[in-house]
Amino acid sequence: EIDAQIIDLLSQRFEVVKKVWEYKKLHNLPPLQPERWGQVLSSKKQLAKQYGINPDLVENIWNEIHAEALKIEE
Repeated sequence: EIDAQIIDLLSQRFEVVKKVWEYKKLHNLPPLQPERWGQVLSSKKQLAKQYGINPDLVENIWNEIHAEALKIEE
């Protein structure tokens, strides 16, 4: 059941990505904002540490999520 919830949450997240892309297009913002991405990744790794999860694992997962988000925003 937890795995199904993870998939559902990913689906919800990518729906938000589509909305963010519309905003970015409307305001002529690039899909990739390296400084912002660095902040996001850093915060997720900190959160992983707080939960006792390997931050490298979380970094890998978030890099994959981000790569997919960039495909949506192209």
